[in-house]
Amino acid sequence: MHLSDFTTEFACYGGELNFMSVISAPTTDASPPRSVLRRDPALTRTRLVSAATELFAEHGLHAVTSAQIARHAGLATGTFYLHFADKLELFRAIVFEALAELRTRQDAAAARHPSASQAELRARTEVFLDFAEEKRSLMRVLFARSAEAAGIAEEIAGVIAPGIERRYQALKAAGQMTRELHAGVAAQARAAALVRIAAWWSEDPTRATRAEVAATLLRLDPGAPAPATNP
Repeated sequence: MHLSDFTTEFACYGGELNFMSVISAPTTDASPPRSVLRRDPALTRTRLVSAATELFAEHGLHAVTSAQIARHAGLATGTFYLHFADKLELFRAIVFEALAELRTRQDAAAARHPSASQAELRARTEVFLDFAEEKRSLMRVLFARSAEAAGIAEEIAGVIAPGIERRYQALKAAGQMTRELHAGVAAQARAAALVRIAAWWSEDPTRATRAEVAATLLRLDPGAPAPATNP
């Protein structure tokens, strides 16, 4: 699988991201017997994904081995290779599944508001921040600024930009966005900014409060309405 397979409709606010709940399953010391894991491939995979997410977030992609992931999941190293060719394949699976869950949540929240409206943008933003707070270690994996994750971050930006561009095009058609702005250029800039802000905030949540992050993201969106001026 490649992130380009998901290019249809991802965007952090105007076309979204997504993750499967399997990722959030914690790795515990009370590991099921290996005989149980052998009979339940889905459970085994869940444990590998959870263990890898924790290790990648703490140490980075290159500092973690497949054997360490298996051991952290309470499994034999050989079991790892029954599910993933290598740690890179597992890393990308984490990314895809995360993008999937986030998108599902955002789409559900956005469906309660008019399309391309400020209310929809706010709903998508709030879900994004909910997700970032709930799965901070996963966000560090997704949006890490380390060299090994840089390519993934660029791909994510490329995936989410088309959805943002569609939103901007709809706003321009409705006369709700500055005509001088090019929807495609604005979408590329917005997607890159979202990935960068996600990485920055996930690294240290004390840098800004959630309310400050939300307000700033909403205000800086090229499709956001201009602030009211006093007569």
